[in-house]
Amino acid sequence: MRNLITTLTILALIVGGIWFSAPQLLHELAPQVVEKSEVQQFNDMLIDMKPDAAIQAGFIETMHEQTWGNEAFLSFLGIEIPLGATEAILRAPIKIYYGVRPNAVQAINNKNGQLHLTVDKVEVLSVDADISKLEIKTKVGWARLDAVSGEEARARAKRAFEQSKYRAADNMLQSLQVTAYVREALKAIATQITGINDVRVDRQDVTSRLKTPLSAG
Repeated sequence: MRNLITTLTILALIVGGIWFSAPQLLHELAPQVVEKSEVQQFNDMLIDMKPDAAIQAGFIETMHEQTWGNEAFLSFLGIEIPLGATEAILRAPIKIYYGVRPNAVQAINNKNGQLHLTVDKVEVLSVDADISKLEIKTKVGWARLDAVSGEEARARAKRAFEQSKYRAADNMLQSLQVTAYVREALKAIATQITGINDVRVDRQDVTSRLKTPLSAG
């Protein structure tokens, strides 16, 4: 009888121990949910993006013009006789797309409900020319042939146009319009990710200049 009582007592202690420790054990075994700050949420979104991805901020449409010309002379008995200047002028609308790479953006802090972002570099993503609206004007020297000097001027102007359209895009990089596009695009993304409406975006690339085009239009 005494052995039975002892056995029942031990069983009661074991069951009681399991009963009281079960909640703690279940808590330890259950996956822990760690709430991320708004700064972490935004930065994690950037990390998850592909390295070659870009956040397009906006575009600017403008007319771009390129001129190329030269003069020719005929040497006769030591005298340089001018044959006139040939010049080609090309004009076409271009659309310049601006944006930022994920590694150029960072959420710094969240103070008093305001999320603070910094942008290290704004880039020209692409420059597209509407060739269907290309205007070409050619002026041929009085003693020169359009089929020769005129054709050369047009070909050289077209090549120069392709290069200079990127310089035109670069010259607008730090404009107020581009800055506004970047801020609005990042604010919209930050609000969608974090739920914060008050977002401050600061550009750090005050001396940024595009060295080579990222893509051809």
